[in-house]
Amino acid sequence: MKPVHSTTSTKAEQMGPRYWRSLNELSQSPEFIEQVHREFGPEASEMNEVDRRHFFKIMAASLALGGVGFTGCRRPESYILPHSKAPEYQVPGQPLYYASQFCLRGEGIPLLVETHAGRPTKIEGNSDYKGYNGGTSLKAQASLLELYDPDRSTRYTKDGVNLTKEEALDTLRNLNEAFSASNGKGVAVLTEKSSSPTRLRLKKAFLTAYPGAIWSEYEPISTENAKEAAALISGANLEPKYDLTDAERILSVEGDFLGDNPGSLSMTKQFADGRRVLSVEDQMNRLYVAESGFSMTGAMADHRKRLASSHMTALLAAAALEINLGVEGETLQPIFEKLASGLDSETKEWISEAMVDLDHFKGKSVVYAGPQLSKEAQGIALLINEKLGNLGKTLKLVEVEEDNSASIQRLSEAIDSGSIETLIIAGGNPVYNAPADLDFGPKLGKVESVLRLGYYDDETSEKSNYHFVQSHYLEAWGDSRTYNGDILTQQPMILPLFDGISEIEMLGRLVGEENVDGHSLVYGTFQNIGSTGKRAFDKFLHDGFLSDSGFKVSGSLISGMRLANVLANAEAPISPTGKDNLEVVFTVDSCIDDGRYANNGWLQECPDPMTKMTWDNAIYVSPRLANDLDIVAPDSLLQITRKNPNVVKDGRSYSPVGRVSVGGREVTGGIQILPGLDNYSIILPLGYGRARTGRVGTNSGFNSYSLRTSDSAHFASGASIELTGEIIQLANTQEHWSMEGRAIIRESNLDDYASDPRWVEKMGMESHSPPILGKDKGMPVQERSISTPRGGSAYEHPDYTGIHQWGMSVDLNVCSGCNACVVACQSENNIPIVGRDQVRRGREMHWIRMDRYFSSGDVKLDKDGKPILDSYGETQLDLAAIPEDPQVSVQPISCMHCETAPCETVCPVNATVHDEDGLNTMAYNRCIGTRYCANNCPYKVRRFNFMDYQQRPLDRLYEGPLAPKGMPELVQMAQNPDVSVRMRGVMEKCTYCVQRIQQAKIAQKVKAKDSNDIQIPDGTIKVACQQVCTMDAIAFGDVSDPNSKVSELQANERNYAVLGYTNTRPRTTYLAKLRNPNPDMPDYYDQPLAKAEYKATKPKKKGGYDSHNDHGYEEAHSEVGGSH
Repeated sequence: MKPVHSTTSTKAEQMGPRYWRSLNELSQSPEFIEQVHREFGPEASEMNEVDRRHFFKIMAASLALGGVGFTGCRRPESYILPHSKAPEYQVPGQPLYYASQFCLRGEGIPLLVETHAGRPTKIEGNSDYKGYNGGTSLKAQASLLELYDPDRSTRYTKDGVNLTKEEALDTLRNLNEAFSASNGKGVAVLTEKSSSPTRLRLKKAFLTAYPGAIWSEYEPISTENAKEAAALISGANLEPKYDLTDAERILSVEGDFLGDNPGSLSMTKQFADGRRVLSVEDQMNRLYVAESGFSMTGAMADHRKRLASSHMTALLAAAALEINLGVEGETLQPIFEKLASGLDSETKEWISEAMVDLDHFKGKSVVYAGPQLSKEAQGIALLINEKLGNLGKTLKLVEVEEDNSASIQRLSEAIDSGSIETLIIAGGNPVYNAPADLDFGPKLGKVESVLRLGYYDDETSEKSNYHFVQSHYLEAWGDSRTYNGDILTQQPMILPLFDGISEIEMLGRLVGEENVDGHSLVYGTFQNIGSTGKRAFDKFLHDGFLSDSGFKVSGSLISGMRLANVLANAEAPISPTGKDNLEVVFTVDSCIDDGRYANNGWLQECPDPMTKMTWDNAIYVSPRLANDLDIVAPDSLLQITRKNPNVVKDGRSYSPVGRVSVGGREVTGGIQILPGLDNYSIILPLGYGRARTGRVGTNSGFNSYSLRTSDSAHFASGASIELTGEIIQLANTQEHWSMEGRAIIRESNLDDYASDPRWVEKMGMESHSPPILGKDKGMPVQERSISTPRGGSAYEHPDYTGIHQWGMSVDLNVCSGCNACVVACQSENNIPIVGRDQVRRGREMHWIRMDRYFSSGDVKLDKDGKPILDSYGETQLDLAAIPEDPQVSVQPISCMHCETAPCETVCPVNATVHDEDGLNTMAYNRCIGTRYCANNCPYKVRRFNFMDYQQRPLDRLYEGPLAPKGMPELVQMAQNPDVSVRMRGVMEKCTYCVQRIQQAKIAQKVKAKDSNDIQIPDGTIKVACQQVCTMDAIAFGDVSDPNSKVSELQANERNYAVLGYTNTRPRTTYLAKLRNPNPDMPDYYDQPLAKAEYKATKPKKKGGYDSHNDHGYEEAHSEVGGSH
């Protein structure tokens, strides 16, 4: 059998791109070759006995809602204003939308919440707020599931004994009296960070009323260093805010502004706008990234440098030496030279050329410092931006109020001294995530009374005397600020399901506010801001945000002399890392964040964008460190035998167990190899290893916080790692649904596109054969837009008679692979959670698969320096070692809605057919589960319900057909009523959100009345994945309308169809990816690394596409007119 180079062309003269999703695919192991030829992995169809107790844990958030203690939903009593032009009463079957917000670490995101019959069912972005393009984040989308989480806190307790809500509120009134009598002496409050103006007002009132009290704020993922650095070197209370709208050159240092960093949603939109290329005249920004791990931002980089976290300050110092420091240079230059002295020459050359490029774009460049970097690094980055003329343009210093909150370290010292008698913990989970050196859990035993307001009965609640039920943000009034400072409203859609109270309602009672309901508190803040009157407040509620309420930009300048004082104690020179001096880097998990979403099944099952891990974290190491540990994957890669395999077998991921030790502390977990990491950095995601949470999150992964101390919040040096000899199985999806095909990903450089706009057509099989139209070869283009040429097939596809013909375009140049579309689709279409064991078997149900490909271009050369070809005429990769510096490409894959769909021709019961609008539809009640359609789908996008995930409790999945089943009423309330709920034995897939299409058709018919104008205007319909995308990477519309956005994109030169040469005629097509490398960089590539022949020749200092024979492509396409 010929090896399956799943994304590589088979023509020797083409030597096309090589991509690989996993190390098994890179090595073409026999297990992978077998798996890629199958629709389902060998484990997927096996019905092995499963631990039912484990089954009961998983998916509780979407299924186990029965018996949670209430019988229906209750709507709030007043003050809610629908975001709709329709009458403000409920029309059965019609949703209402309310403006609200989602806040994480003090940054609010404007939302529109869809409700049905008084219950929230879907989170959307507020498109009226232009800063975020109407998009939302992955975590905002998944926050809906927490509202219906049966494991959320339901009881008010005192020392484990239940209290009524009235008794709990009496406790707050008693505390108010006691605090007043003592002026707050012996009182402390510990909260999370918040940008809520109401919370800030109540905080000031609390400290004014109780001057002896301590107010402490703690976030495990701190962003305070940037703010502290700005204050130190400017002499004012300022905070840096990045704006990439006009940034043409970007240097990101240990940051992930496309991922989880503050302001990521707004910067994602701005970055994508600068990345969008629709014609040869368009230019795109250029991104340089230096990082220790491998982030989504790093995956989008044009140039990327692997570097230890401890070296980032030195890198910024070296960057500062490359620009004109002005009159302050005499003082600063020796400091910078000392800091940068430990960098190797290769790194210095890399940063030198990058800074030359940024210096050419003064005022339109930016140096972005990751929020976890030290205040010294932050200060250097601010100085560089000022010298480049970026202040007030791509980097703005905004005025903020002085933060007089105490740190958790100061609070800990006060507890140790015995001066704290009453501690109120509002939100957060410090017992779990406080620095390990504080030993915060046992320390709470020293406090006489600990009152905890929490959403879950978690580790902190276990150590508290009182536990109060916290309401969900969809159940409570509130407010917050966006990254730019605009004030957002938070409206409840439903009364608290478990009679919880919000943080501001608790604080209002503690400070003795006259009106303590959430609405009155928010309205009081609104009046204090200067906006008075009921009408203005009603508009605020309706719009969801207060216009022109953002932060004021300061005109303060950066002082080099102040920076010199800050750098006086900086460590220099840096210590080199190595196998005897490893560095541990703590990162926020891309899905469950810092652990606060550990019980959210949607997020637990969402694959990590880079590692593709679900349900667990792992110890991530570089290929070089793996080689030192004698871990390789798989054996055939190095053609030697290793005793500690890191492999995927039968679709399951097996990893050796390692023990990481640093500072006398240790953690144990599975080791995974991740190309692209710094050689001697170990990446440890936070948020796992929860000891006390809900059924979904308990005992998931290991707790990295146990290694994290006050002095090593971001990284810790001097670590070591050893193998325990055990093997662990992880739920990793990186090889699930691997496609076999040619030129699945297509990319090139910007210069190549300018010199040859139609380069996309010269890649893949299409360049070697004309379109397969058979007897319909002469059919005019206009006729082909409403009918399907069958070519030589015996199966006659129907003509499409609808006035709309739906299609989609995905721009790979602006897709970051953030997975927001995956969860948005899951929420919209009632896609079930299947759990860790089912994911291990390859049974995950996501309709959208975010494929992540590596490419390295390591070609095996002969003695003359020419590529060595195999017997099939393909270049051979040099597999002497796992590639250490790969490039990354991402591609969202869902049902392509092929016009000549292979799935339709094999279904024995016509369960999958086309409708008049060209949609490949599913008749669920007709499907008998043969899975022929999945076997015949080249895109591997069909999902089969192996179990009754939605119809039975998970501890009864293996019972016989006569066993009781049926969805509890409250589970039905958590579902989208416009979408069918599927059951065991049924195939499902993407439907192009057909329910939204039908709603738009009905609305247009009602609007048209007797005019018969039922043409839906372009842009009216937004499918779930499109609506959530801040980068605007997805376009959906009518492909038969030449003026629609999707038609214009599909007519673009970069447009191509994945596996289009198979004549599937997919309605979903892609715009090829472009890169914008700098010819002067030491790591310059004149073609993306995936072009396997690149390293066979020396890089040139100018772009250019390799010569290629189109084999009659132009003549064939001009003859038949092409295909739409």
